[in-house]
Amino acid sequence: MGTFQNDDFMQSPVGDCTKELRNSMAQPLKLTIITPSFNQAPYIEQTIHSVLAQDYPCVEHIVIDGGSTDCTVDVLKKYPHLQWVSEKDRGQADALNKGLAKASGDIIGWVNSDDYYEHKIFGSIVKCFEDPGVMWVIGHLTFMWDQTGDLVAKKSPLISYDRLLNNPDIVRQPSTFFRKSFIEQAGGWNPCYFMAMDFDLWVRLAKISSPRMIDKNLAYFRIHALQKTSHANTLRQKREILSILNREHVHWTITTRISIQKNWAALKGRVKDVLLKLDVISSKGVPRQLRASAGLKE
Repeated sequence: MGTFQNDDFMQSPVGDCTKELRNSMAQPLKLTIITPSFNQAPYIEQTIHSVLAQDYPCVEHIVIDGGSTDCTVDVLKKYPHLQWVSEKDRGQADALNKGLAKASGDIIGWVNSDDYYEHKIFGSIVKCFEDPGVMWVIGHLTFMWDQTGDLVAKKSPLISYDRLLNNPDIVRQPSTFFRKSFIEQAGGWNPCYFMAMDFDLWVRLAKISSPRMIDKNLAYFRIHALQKTSHANTLRQKREILSILNREHVHWTITTRISIQKNWAALKGRVKDVLLKLDVISSKGVPRQLRASAGLKE
């Protein structure tokens, strides 16, 4: 498939910093949002709108599409402010690294093409980064079930290197923002990981500095049938997490293994309860992989 990109790839930020500069001696911090995408045309427009509907003017939005075969490119062409490219890549980590290389912002946000931001939260995020000692910021996240619109809020706990190693799933990815220089210092995203590239990055970042926590919901994580997560991918994610923990010289005791097994069983139980609550278990629209990952029989 050919490569597509808009003519003004590096020249079209969402907001105009010029007015801010006229009113301030100091140059305002610029925020770059990177969105990796592949065949998410039904959802990416809401992602784009959530960036547009913010309360901070100095923003650029970069979409790195992996050569989608649906109408994603047609959607992207509707928004001249976007910086985007559509071409085959080596996966999500590769797409994120491409976006990072093109980013001109001081602060980086990563939102996938099926997730979206809370209204008017960029101003609060940038304010955190006005403290030069803050390297990354994490807030709360809300899970949104696409089929019903049900919302489940998830607060972010305090994050540290040790806490991450004990609980790999405590970082709320769409609600995380970083200094560009900080990600570059850590080496960016590792394309060797397909499912755990986020956990790998969190670990490397947390070894350098703990994040500033912000007590606000920052983003929405969409649960839907087309998302990357599946039963097979969940197993791959667990294997990748184990390899990262082994790299960090985590000693796996019998107690730790039992704890992980219990946590996984509890997670499957919660997914099953939610599906039962939503009365979709008998629906033909529930994918087999989703039913399997929740431990449900046909």
